[in-house]
Amino acid sequence: MIYELSFVAPQHLDGPLSELLTEFGSMGVVLEDVGSKAVFSPQVHFERCRFKGYFAEETERLAVEMAVRALLQEQEVRGDSELHWVELQDEDWQNHWKRYFRPLPLGNRLLVLPSWLSPPEGMEERLIIRIDPEMAFGSGNHETTRGCLEMLEWLADQGALGTLLDMGTGSGILLIGAMLLGAEQGLGVDVDPVAMEVCVRNCRNNLAERVGVWSRLSFLQADQLPPGPFQTVVANILAPDLIAFLASTTPRFADCIVPGGHLLLAGMLREQGAAVELAALQNGFVTVRHALVAEWSILLLRRGGGEG
Repeated sequence: MIYELSFVAPQHLDGPLSELLTEFGSMGVVLEDVGSKAVFSPQVHFERCRFKGYFAEETERLAVEMAVRALLQEQEVRGDSELHWVELQDEDWQNHWKRYFRPLPLGNRLLVLPSWLSPPEGMEERLIIRIDPEMAFGSGNHETTRGCLEMLEWLADQGALGTLLDMGTGSGILLIGAMLLGAEQGLGVDVDPVAMEVCVRNCRNNLAERVGVWSRLSFLQADQLPPGPFQTVVANILAPDLIAFLASTTPRFADCIVPGGHLLLAGMLREQGAAVELAALQNGFVTVRHALVAEWSILLLRRGGGEG
C-alpha cells in the first residue's frame, strides 16, 4: 500500500521540501501547478504548486506532517491547503506516475524514456535509457539526476570513464548512463534491498542485449564504500553522507579512487555545495566543475596526484 501526501506551497521551496520528503522516505516527489499541469523544467515556474510525496504504509505520517509544517513556518510561508493523505494501491502508483513521464533528452547524446513511449522524431540515434516509475529514487526527472547524467556525458567526452562506482545507485539510471557512455566496468551499490532489485532489473532491461556490457556490471548491497580502485565514482545522495564519505568513513572517497580519477557528487542543495566542496578540497580533491541546476549543486572533482 502506498500513501500520497499532497499540499500547496511556493515552487521556490522545491529544493528543501523535496529533500525533506525524500529524507522521510518518499519514493518520488511531483510538483503540479494549481491547475494540475506537471512541472519538471527548471525554466518553468509557478508561484504556487501542489507538492506530492509517496510513502510506504509503515511511514510515520504524523511525523512527516509536522516536519513539513515546521519547514513552511521556518520559511514564513502560509500553506494554501491542509496536508492530505490518499491511499493508493501498488498498481495505482504505477499508473499514476505515467502521467508525468515525457521523453527527456539530456546533453547531446542521451535520452531518458519510459517503456511505453517511442523516441521523438530526430532522437532515434541517441543513447536511450529506459526507466519506468518505481518505488526507488531516480527516474531522470529530478534536477540532480539530470545534472549528473549531463556531467557524465561531459566527462566521457574528455576521456574514458574507466571502472565506475555508482554509490547509492537507486534505480540504476546513472550506472546505465555511464555504461552507455563507455565505462569499462560498473558497480552499483545501495543500502536499500528494494533499490538493488530495481537497479538490477533496470540494468538488465537496458544493457543485457548489448554485447559484452552486462558481463561488466556488478551489484552490491552495502552502506560502506567498496575499496576499488575506481577511475570514476558517482554519488547522488544527501549532503551529510557525502561529507562523511569524503572526510570520516573508512574507506573514504579518496581511498577508492585512483590518482587523477574523478568524483561526481550531487544530492546537495545550493547552500550545501560550498561545505561539500570544502570537505573535498581538504581531502585530496581539486574542483573541475561546479554547476548549479535549479536549487541543486552538481560537483565534479579530480583526485590529486595524477593527470586529468
